[in-house]
Amino acid sequence: MFTSTWVSGRYVRALFIIGSLLLTTAAPSAQTTTETPLPLEAFYRDEAIDNVKLSPDGTHLIALRNIGDDTVLMTLNLSSGEIFYPTKTNNEQFKFNWVRWANNDRLLMSLRFDSRRGTHLRFTETRLLVVDAKKPSKMITLVRPDDDADGWISQFQDNIISILPDDPDHILLSVDREFPNHQTVYKANVNNGRLRRVKKHMTSVRSWMADQQGNVRLGEGYNDRDRKVSIRVLDPQTNKWTVAWSYVVFDEPSISPLGFGKDGNTLYLLADHEGRKAVFKADLSKEGYPMELILSNPEYDVSGSLIYSPAHRDAVGLYYHDNGGKSIFWNPEFTAFQNGIDKALPDAGNYITSFSDDARKYILFSVGDTQPGQYLFGDRDKKTLDFVADVYPELSNGVLVEKELVTYKARDGLELEGYLSLPKTFKDKPIATIILPHGGPMSRDGKGYDSFSAYMANRGYAVFQPNFRGSAGYGHDFMMMAVGGMGLAMQDDLEDAVKFLVAENIADPKRVCIAGGSYGGYAALMGATKTPDLFQCAISFAGISDIVKLRNTARYFINRNVMREQLGNDKKQLRETSPARLAERVKIPILLLHGADDTIVPVDQSRLMAKRLKKYNKVYEYIELEGGSHYLDYLPHRKQTFEAMDAFLQKYLPVDAPIGNAAQQAGI
Repeated sequence: MFTSTWVSGRYVRALFIIGSLLLTTAAPSAQTTTETPLPLEAFYRDEAIDNVKLSPDGTHLIALRNIGDDTVLMTLNLSSGEIFYPTKTNNEQFKFNWVRWANNDRLLMSLRFDSRRGTHLRFTETRLLVVDAKKPSKMITLVRPDDDADGWISQFQDNIISILPDDPDHILLSVDREFPNHQTVYKANVNNGRLRRVKKHMTSVRSWMADQQGNVRLGEGYNDRDRKVSIRVLDPQTNKWTVAWSYVVFDEPSISPLGFGKDGNTLYLLADHEGRKAVFKADLSKEGYPMELILSNPEYDVSGSLIYSPAHRDAVGLYYHDNGGKSIFWNPEFTAFQNGIDKALPDAGNYITSFSDDARKYILFSVGDTQPGQYLFGDRDKKTLDFVADVYPELSNGVLVEKELVTYKARDGLELEGYLSLPKTFKDKPIATIILPHGGPMSRDGKGYDSFSAYMANRGYAVFQPNFRGSAGYGHDFMMMAVGGMGLAMQDDLEDAVKFLVAENIADPKRVCIAGGSYGGYAALMGATKTPDLFQCAISFAGISDIVKLRNTARYFINRNVMREQLGNDKKQLRETSPARLAERVKIPILLLHGADDTIVPVDQSRLMAKRLKKYNKVYEYIELEGGSHYLDYLPHRKQTFEAMDAFLQKYLPVDAPIGNAAQQAGI
């Protein structure tokens, strides 16, 4: 169970140890009845393991291991099997953002927490700490308040812009420690926490980027008055900071620096190419900084992060987040390497997530259509690939269903994509169906695992996740349809998705529910108010209910004009597309859930919706998660949410028999 075809003798013991530690609940056997619903906790549990990274010398790995409510940082000696736990959190106040190696002996940790800064709203803050990887030590907070900053404390303190491979005792931090919202670059000692300023803040720059040699070479600024982003580079000819590129948010396609190549004058960027975002390589040593196209896709935006080889000191490829995800290499050596891995693990997306300094050892993350992810340890010299752990042990034996990419047309002829999950009990007969729109709204759904759709399909529902207009990944113009578009054609796309599924003999028109979180929660509430006869129930987690009220909170943010522009400027239209103002139209049962400490969508949004539903004597249930965030990142809150959702669906959308109109059953 804990080994694979490629397990080498040397590492059997170490890998067995980590496997036995992590797999506290046995994965279902190959004989598991595929139509048997899994326990609810299989879907709301945390990942068994996450953030697996290899030490620079390739002898140890670190990982975040979830045990009950706690998240534990662990270090594993790959040779001896010895495990050390540097620290942990109970996830109530502090949560891990990420962990990474500073050098072979010290670890960097980003922690996040919620706070208030003189307003009734809550904000997310981060802190950066360092600790020994292999022995007990005192944790050090790297960013402390500046005595000359008049009491200012940086909100986000974990922006590392270089690990400084030639100086293992230091890293480069970019943080607004001296002046609010304008970052200064410091060289930080990872052993004692001492900071030395290497680049003072500039009023035209909000954040900095360093090249592979640790030189600060790029600054990115934003002016909220005109929503303009400016990218400045240190020109090698003049040694002056020069605006190389700029764009107006929403009005023009964005330009996003990804990182520097081996040559300090080579910069990789994401920019527009024939209506889709693509990877370019700019030459900063030449006048005008000419750009060369490196990677593009005629159908989808290219997005992701650079893959660096420490041995080559260069970017060798991209972690490509398309509808399924994959690694794409432009370096021939790594192209051949990836091809070999894909042959060994076919029908899977295989990502190299971590290299040793000599690039001969690596951590691989492999994910398939029905495999939510597993980590493996590879040795290129020995040609071995060893199993480390499943991310979701209970879901790793083919118990999930594949998400199928389908296309459908909206009423205005626009072609849209979505992902359909059909339960294993589906027999070509219309069944109870859930429309599950994503959040954002400028994001997208793909083939990857998500707990909500997996749970719903396992319970016997058809689940459809539409990438409605305004979703990311289909070019600038498509995504800009979300600007000022909430509740309009974006919402019509969801209605058209229902009609498509009914026409395809998949959805029973009398048994369709709409559910979602954040923007998806808003869409669910709009479904209950804009088209009250289309759906039989609605579930909203952290949903927006009053756009006007949310827009008024923009004054608390430094990008207030972007927020206002995105939500829209037509106050009459915003009132007409705010579900709380339309609550009298509701005919179906609604489940509302919201974290009390949500820093993205204030909890007042769901409180207001509940108040309006109560006023008009509608059937609803409101659950407020005490101390809950926007991301359901605390296990007891996920448990509470899934249990409430499961009970709600069993009552108002049972899968075993048609029920007619759920609103009639509810007595509405």
